Amino acid sequence: MRMATFNSMHFSPAPVGSFASLIIALSASAALDTNRIEQITGLQGAWNAAEGVFKVSQPRNDVAVKVDEWKMRPFMGLTSWAAFLEGKKAEAMVMGDLVLFEDEVNPVMSAALDNGLEVTALHNHFFFAEPQVYFMHIGGEGTVEKLADGVKAALAKVKEIRAANPSPAKSFGGGIPERNAISAAPLAEAFTATPQVKDGMVKFVFGRVARMDCGCVVGKEMGLNTWASFGGTDDNAVVDGDFACQENELQPVLKSLRGAGIHIVAIHHHMIHETPRYVFLHYWSRGKAADLAKAIRMARGEQTKAAAAKARADGGFKEINAADFEKRRAKGKAPVLDVRSPEEFAKGHVTGAINADIHSPDFAAKAAQFDKKKPILVNCHLGSRGAIAAAELSRLGFKSVFNLDGGLDAWEKAGHHAEK
Repeated sequence: MRMATFNSMHFSPAPVGSFASLIIALSASAALDTNRIEQITGLQGAWNAAEGVFKVSQPRNDVAVKVDEWKMRPFMGLTSWAAFLEGKKAEAMVMGDLVLFEDEVNPVMSAALDNGLEVTALHNHFFFAEPQVYFMHIGGEGTVEKLADGVKAALAKVKEIRAANPSPAKSFGGGIPERNAISAAPLAEAFTATPQVKDGMVKFVFGRVARMDCGCVVGKEMGLNTWASFGGTDDNAVVDGDFACQENELQPVLKSLRGAGIHIVAIHHHMIHETPRYVFLHYWSRGKAADLAKAIRMARGEQTKAAAAKARADGGFKEINAADFEKRRAKGKAPVLDVRSPEEFAKGHVTGAINADIHSPDFAAKAAQFDKKKPILVNCHLGSRGAIAAAELSRLGFKSVFNLDGGLDAWEKAGHHAEK
């Protein structure tokens, strides 16, 4: 354990008789190695002995900001900061808030994600700000060096952007065609979904499910959904939309979208007291419609993988290979529940399967028609949604739930033929 120097402590002088408190402060700060945090971030920190927190900060005084035509000072809320606390599972944890202008948000987000930090929220704190200011909240667990390196990388990206252009940019570049002429068919094929089409624009909406405090089950039509709208032309398109993410899905989706160059414009919640908890991220990007659709589809895939990983960790079901699945199905004693969307189901499914979309509010009602004491077989396309559904069936009281590992894809590769 590294010992912190007195110069790096930054706590107020202890009154007479508080020697024990001083020893506690020294011990806690030593665990954090506050001196190293300052060295890596290049920022002076302050130690709060009562909470065991070491905080570094950087005022945003490089760009003049007015709110309601009044000059804002950093003291009034325009200061980036990162607070370090001794961890329980790792050496340390960090939480912070970065003050960013619109052209800084996404490069800084990528820098944070690429260097081991999590991004937990993105929103505004003011109305009528000029230029507009956004606040990106960060977090993470790990070694002091790793976390401090992440903070350093994020702040260094801010400096890099402002050094190249002292004034914040006012657009992503413009040039979006006024007349919309998006071809719906290729996108419908990419998403295996039926879109809404209006005036040359195309929109896809994918529902999620949550239970509210009142016991009501809400889904797609109540606003709990992931959606993507395409405008412009096929070769010069814009996409915007939402991802409704459970908490463990947020970071994989952010990394996937940023890796594909999609701009994240907000991260926040839309509801309170829902189960499970959902966080919504809003995005915007330019490019060829097919490329944008691919990026969104890949992010949805990462989201499903994260949800499936949690479902498998929760357990309560067994995953079986195609041969075992077919053997059980052929006996006719276990019903098959295909948990994909109706559009996917219509393209081909296991013989005799019943469709119950895991992302539909009526999933539990459809499952209720089966005997919970008897075995039930579950499949999706590749196995991930099947795992999510299998875990949900277990939660609903089903005693013997079997998910097809690899999904319908694995079943067909084993020589079986889907019916339509």
